[in-house]
Amino acid sequence: MSKARLVGLTPDGQKVELPALSEIQISWDEGLPASLLIDPEHLKERSLSLEVGSLENEEDHIEEYGVLVLKPGACNLVDIEIENHRMDEED
Repeated sequence: MSKARLVGLTPDGQKVELPALSEIQISWDEGLPASLLIDPEHLKERSLSLEVGSLENEEDHIEEYGVLVLKPGACNLVDIEIENHRMDEED
């Protein structure tokens, strides 16, 4: 399976090719971090996965995260899956 072709747009509309991009990590001053994964390896089909921390423990470590997965479907449809996962020790 070939990699997704990614193009970014600047605020003034200029297109920027992003050939090696596979993940965007998002951190806010307040709130839990998120990751946007493009064609993640752990999913067998083409997909876009948004993973967001949803629960922290007393030491501010993320213990659970929510996952929103978008998969292209037939006839311009998109399959959406929403899941919640607990973090493993190695994560």
